[in-house]
Parts: sequence; C-alpha cells; structure tokens
Amino acid sequence: MTYLPGEREDSRMKHTFILQEGTWQAKGHYFDDQGKAIPIEGSARITHLKQFWLNESRMKLLLEDKPVGIVNDYEITPFEAGSDTTAWKSFNPSLGHLYGKFAIVGDSILSICTSKEGTYTATEYLMKVTDDHYKNRGAFFKGDQKVSSWEVELKKIE
Repeated sequence: MTYLPGEREDSRMKHTFILQEGTWQAKGHYFDDQGKAIPIEGSARITHLKQFWLNESRMKLLLEDKPVGIVNDYEITPFEAGSDTTAWKSFNPSLGHLYGKFAIVGDSILSICTSKEGTYTATEYLMKVTDDHYKNRGAFFKGDQKVSSWEVELKKIE
C-alpha cells in the first residue's frame, strides 16, 4: 500500500484514546468463560510521561454478592513519527507481565498481547465513534480456551 507524505501520521493523529491525555469512563459487559454477562464499569486515565505513556485502568465487575476489581497499568511506548504501531507492557497481579502491540487501522486501534510465559493471550479493538467516545471489544485466552470477553463503551470525561 502506498501512502502520501504524512498520510499515516494524519490517520494516527485522528485518534484521541491513548494518543491524547485524558480520563475515560468505561461501562459495559464482561462475559465469563460460560458466556454469562456481568456488568462492568470503571475508568482509564491516560498520562503522557517523558519516557512512556501510562494507561491506568481500573475496572469493577458488578457481581451481585460483591464487586471484583481489575487493575492494569499499561506502559505504552510513544508512537514514532509516521508509525502506526507501537509496543506496550503491563503487570497484573493475577496474570503477571503482559506484552503487547497496538496498531492503528483506520477508525480502530487494534491490540494483541501475550503473557511472559505465553500461557495467556488477548486481542481487542477500540473503534472510534467520536473524539469523546470509543467502543472496546476483546477476548482473553488461556491456551486455546476463552477465559473472558468484553464489550465496553469508553466516554471521555476530562
């Protein structure tokens, strides 16, 4: 595919999630390995630091008996000029270290990741609806088995 000068960067800069600082409210559904839908809500705060961008994600599964928190802090390598891909890493107390990549494809940000040992993998996408609204869909696997999936709406709140 041939790009005009600056076209790839212009496409990348159209995105507001991750590429701009801000706080996003998340609401939607988490699906367990049996497909049972559980309401989920939380937030993602994006901060651009000197060496990396930080995505502080705090989600809560709204189980009937008691909510369960999910915490992930992602360190994102800033996109290089003209590039539509970059790497990220995170640490989750339950899963250990996760290593991933983002790729920008038109109206979407795609993400794939794997755990350090390769036991876990995940894929997700963030589709831009407006500058302040993204749809997030994804699935998490242990080997060949789906552990969970989700459908979440992200809305910028600051």
